[in-house]
Amino acid sequence: MLEIRKSLQTPLWILRRNESDIINCYNFMTPYILRATGGTMLNFGYWNEKTANPIQAQTELCMLVGKFAQLHSAKNVLDVGSGFSAPAMFWKSVYNSLNIMCLNLNFVQLKNTIGLVKRGNDNNITNSKKTRQSLSFINHNSVTDISLLNGTAKILPFTAKCMDRVIALESAQHFKPLIRFIEESRRILRHDVGLLVVAIPVMTMAKSSSFLTKIHEFVKLGILSLTWASEHYELEFVKSLISRSGFDIINIEHIGSHVYEPLADYYAQNRKTIKSVILKERTSSISSYLQSILYNVIERVVFNSAVKMKEASQKGFIDYVLIKAKLA
Repeated sequence: MLEIRKSLQTPLWILRRNESDIINCYNFMTPYILRATGGTMLNFGYWNEKTANPIQAQTELCMLVGKFAQLHSAKNVLDVGSGFSAPAMFWKSVYNSLNIMCLNLNFVQLKNTIGLVKRGNDNNITNSKKTRQSLSFINHNSVTDISLLNGTAKILPFTAKCMDRVIALESAQHFKPLIRFIEESRRILRHDVGLLVVAIPVMTMAKSSSFLTKIHEFVKLGILSLTWASEHYELEFVKSLISRSGFDIINIEHIGSHVYEPLADYYAQNRKTIKSVILKERTSSISSYLQSILYNVIERVVFNSAVKMKEASQKGFIDYVLIKAKLA
């Protein structure tokens, strides 16, 4: 019954979107996401014609971000909003000399991350064969160099000019106010080699006015305006915050067509399989039966959101961008 009560609270978490709401939303939805994907990376993934499943797509996005951030020339790296730290583990396996610090406000995810770092899997998250395969790249002798920190993106617990890279891989859309994270990144980055790298879902349409913003979003995004659990930052707004905070933007890559549309297609094509995987642990109890009914309702909303996400991407209302900036 607790899960059912949490399900009923989910719409409120998504609508309010304060720090506690985002944590609650992730903690409730993550077990379903992990069972559906079979991995521990919580990103949309980068898809191409050779991508067969979410694990491959998510790993491809981590690889793309690692190259975009020029991690080959970095030493001290901060991953902000690190989830289960699977991207950090991947980067450490590719760039062995990195000293990576993972900052996450979600303490539940950090606790589970400790198990992932030590054992390569954690039964409290998922015990699937696909999950163990998704972590097979980890060199557990080198991963011990990854540090786990519980904290907010608005106050980064580091001294000035100590980081070569600050990375926010699909997390900055939750930071509020975003300017605090950007200013803190500027403070801790080294002036000679420091880079801020953000991989973020954004809206591309210009907002008409603050009074009409919600109506404008709803007309353009439909159900996605309610179910997209982020701050719906507009690209020009993000760019302006970065520039106003003392950064020069040196590169922006638009990869939305490799994110939203193929992800939506994968979900549509594998909808029945994903449903069976998520519900396979269901028992015959009344609460499980009610939970199954509620899941079917939620799944329908998720499916409609995926369809709308593809449509919004095709029409250019949303995009997914990689932004790289250096100190001015």
